[in-house]
Amino acid sequence: MKKVRWGIIGTGQVAHHFARDFCHVKAGELRAVASRSKASADRFAETFDIELAMVDYFSLINSREVDAIYIATPHTLHFDLVKACILAGKAVLCEKPFTLNETQSQTLYDLALERNVFVMEAMWTRFNPVFEQVIDWVEEGEIGLLHSIRASFNTLAPTDPSHRLMDKSKGGGALLDMGIYPIFLAQHFFGKPDFVQNQAVIGDTDVDVFEQVLLGWESGQLASLEASMISCGPNRAILSGSEGYIEIESEWYKAKSCRLVSANGEEQRIALDFPGTGYQFEVDEVNRCLDEALLQSPNYSWQDSLELIATLDEIRQDIGLYYPGEEEPDDDDLEHHHHEHGHHKHSH
Repeated sequence: MKKVRWGIIGTGQVAHHFARDFCHVKAGELRAVASRSKASADRFAETFDIELAMVDYFSLINSREVDAIYIATPHTLHFDLVKACILAGKAVLCEKPFTLNETQSQTLYDLALERNVFVMEAMWTRFNPVFEQVIDWVEEGEIGLLHSIRASFNTLAPTDPSHRLMDKSKGGGALLDMGIYPIFLAQHFFGKPDFVQNQAVIGDTDVDVFEQVLLGWESGQLASLEASMISCGPNRAILSGSEGYIEIESEWYKAKSCRLVSANGEEQRIALDFPGTGYQFEVDEVNRCLDEALLQSPNYSWQDSLELIATLDEIRQDIGLYYPGEEEPDDDDLEHHHHEHGHHKHSH
């Protein structure tokens, strides 16, 4: 396998986690990092022993020194950066959400196809070995028919109104950062939902600070999901079936252990002590796909990513949360709005 030369755009917290785990990647080299602040780029490069530190995103995108680029900027910049990477012929792993909405994502996947460039949304949970084990158990029928999924992602985010999570102009809110995980989990096993119900709480900065979402499928499955950036929680995931259940232990989206409990109470627990947090596995997947000249990962496809963002769009539309550049419906359109949904203002 040829050694893929990687570059990172953005030097925030997620980029740090990613770079820290890169030493566990099977075949790849971290060559370059770009930040809009020279100090930040230099510091990051020094911390992770990266040769090239750049102060302009486009210098990195057009650099002959990199083959693949990981994008870890605020959500609102994803579209333009992914587009620039595709046009420069660089393979892309873009932090989730891939873009702000389905229209943007579709545009980029169409462009990637046209330009013959590999792109993938960085749904790192999908490639976690514990998650792979859970998939195997479900597919092997270990819990019989899978009927329901319950999962949450609760965290205490910074309350500073200018922080990207609280800032509407940066695509802030709990749904796109935290809620995307439990919704991914449900859709991985059940596909795109037929019914979406949701209750959201809007904070002082006009973004959603937490929500509970109920997804339903014509075939009779349900998923009860929660995302919050103002409360703590166990962050476990439970998959309940006709012959037992699986618990992905805390924190399920980066778990190192899971257990299978059969209907008669027999328990099997698997703990995997992989190094780092687990960001290396998505990089291994990109490198493998590039080695096989694929444009998308068969394990987390463009279709998977599009179906996920479509559900997020539907929930946001229901909340009435629109980001810069998005069309807000006229009041007339809202007449036909479902009334079983509620949104509450939240103030500290």
